[in-house]
Amino acid sequence: MSLSEWHQRYQQQASWTRHIRDYLFAKLAIQKGDPVLEVGSGTGAILSEVKKKHAYNILGIDIDRPSLEFSKEIILSPRLVQGDGYQLPFAAHIFSATFSHYLLLWLQRPGKMLNEMQRVTKTGGAVIALAEPDHQSRIDFPPPLDHLGALQAQALKDQGVDITIGRRLGKLFYECGFENIETGVLGAQWTEGISNENDETEWMALLSDLSGQLSHEKLAHYKSIDDQSRRAGTRILFIPTFYAIGFVK
Repeated sequence: MSLSEWHQRYQQQASWTRHIRDYLFAKLAIQKGDPVLEVGSGTGAILSEVKKKHAYNILGIDIDRPSLEFSKEIILSPRLVQGDGYQLPFAAHIFSATFSHYLLLWLQRPGKMLNEMQRVTKTGGAVIALAEPDHQSRIDFPPPLDHLGALQAQALKDQGVDITIGRRLGKLFYECGFENIETGVLGAQWTEGISNENDETEWMALLSDLSGQLSHEKLAHYKSIDDQSRRAGTRILFIPTFYAIGFVK
């Protein structure tokens, strides 16, 4: 997938988590112009929306240079830094809040990343993991789409994804020593007879994950079942996606 296609995917994910961002950001004691950091800002899908909606002095950091260059094209006056989230290039206790979005699942040492986010956040400030999926608990219906879901989960695991990060998120925050921790799971709704306008983005990601594992004919068969079940209102695709917020002592 191209960066533009990945950006579409990230925008789709951003739409899923918009309500939880509003809920969690409402808990923050942040004034206009206070510094806020997104770790793993990627193509800017979350950063651009937060920048438009809130008057934070927001900064994004990502290790991938092409993603940062892409961000510059879509965000007005972006403040972006290339850097490693395991060693954030900032002094201690300078951000009022630090957050990430679909990031920790890709990491070998998510606790170390959270510790770095904690280090650069002010006392009393918040560290937020906006969304971390639990692919091992994925629900797909009707059959045989459950088999397709299991294949995708295994493909992600083979890429190094922690497919159980969601269920462990609260434990990670506790082990890092945050206080007033809150965790939860995002909900889901399905509407009969209405096809998700982002279905194609979902399938682009699936095709990327399963590249070379299934024939075009087999994938087309699965796609046909998926389309039919969505139109009939019988399609269930639910990946429990957890959030967590903790405050720095």
